[in-house]
Amino acid sequence: MEHPVVYVARVTKFLDHLIQEHGEYLFVGFVFLCLLIITWIVVRRRKRPVHDVLVVILPLGNAPRREPDTEPPPFEEHPDQ
Repeated sequence: MEHPVVYVARVTKFLDHLIQEHGEYLFVGFVFLCLLIITWIVVRRRKRPVHDVLVVILPLGNAPRREPDTEPPPFEEHPDQ
């Protein structure tokens, strides 16, 4: 039984040879494959309708200063004891 490194070396040599000889074709093929997949994702029929997504944008940085309340706090009524 051969050492696993020998198998890995065979695979990497094969891939190196494949890329050296046919690298341009592989690159163009991957580009077209990606374009086809993106097109399929965009135009496919969806099983469920697309719902609106609620987006909340939070401000970054320090919050603006609020002016202090000028009115006194509301009066709380308590029953006579």
